[in-house]
Amino acid sequence: MRSAVMAHIDELVRAASGGEAVRDPLINQSWQRCLAEYRLDPAAPRRAYIHTQARLREHRDALDDLIRVARFGVEALYRQVSGLGYVLILADARGVAVDFIGDAGRDGDLRRAGLYRGSDWNEHLAGTCAVGTCIATGEALSVHLDDHFAGDHIGLTCTAAPVYAADGTLAAVLDISALQAPAPKASQHLALQLVTSFAHRIETASLHNGFRREWILHLSRSPEFADIEPELALAVDAGGRILGFNSRARALIDRALHRPRGPSDLAHAGLGLRLDALFEASVDDLPRFTRAVPVERRVLRLRGGERFYALALEPAAAPVRTPPAA
Repeated sequence: MRSAVMAHIDELVRAASGGEAVRDPLINQSWQRCLAEYRLDPAAPRRAYIHTQARLREHRDALDDLIRVARFGVEALYRQVSGLGYVLILADARGVAVDFIGDAGRDGDLRRAGLYRGSDWNEHLAGTCAVGTCIATGEALSVHLDDHFAGDHIGLTCTAAPVYAADGTLAAVLDISALQAPAPKASQHLALQLVTSFAHRIETASLHNGFRREWILHLSRSPEFADIEPELALAVDAGGRILGFNSRARALIDRALHRPRGPSDLAHAGLGLRLDALFEASVDDLPRFTRAVPVERRVLRLRGGERFYALALEPAAAPVRTPPAA
């Protein structure tokens, strides 16, 4: 293990000196940030940092609604990957693991490795890692074995995907990690597909949870999936203004507005935009896209021609309030 760490440090030194890049672009760029911006020493021990229970509680409280909404998806994903030795982490936008599921029989090993509730995987602290580098780039990725910056982490494989809030800002990162893995990075391809898929589901569920009393518009390119698992989801108010979206819908809006692709702005230009500025339909047309209408007739076109199969979900009724007794 020591020889592997020394070889890894040598590669980092060559990278810092402008040597030939042999890693994926996201990994190379992260290494450069670690060396040039964060001034991290590749030879220094970089043990896992785990926050106190009090500090963890603060991070969890700030993300309480999303943790609750995400829990079903987190548990479902863990059931699919636990037999392969993975643990599952939901980190907040600052890189702190606010939720965790792992093998209780390996608690000690997982805690020492930082694959545990309360661990901090921000890139400026931990170096190149799936959670931190996902936060820095807004991209889903695998950081496999010696892709990691820190020698203490080169035995790990970690795969993460961003979870965006309805306003387009980064809310969390969903990560699956393991203490050991086969050497080829291609072994993590399925892990990347799974974590990206579940992050998308969590975003869509969170949008539904936050906008129950608004129209929710699902859009799919395939009629077979229009009513089952939408690609894109938007929240629209009674005046036809877009109030929120999942990240795939945000990407569609970016293309329609000719915005450059990249990490989300604090205030996304699509928020408040009228639905009929993007699509060949207004809020008054949404009843034509409910389940009462056959799916093949629920065609909604983006201005410019792209076609989707739509499902419009009506706003939930406000709860009836009983007046207080006289």
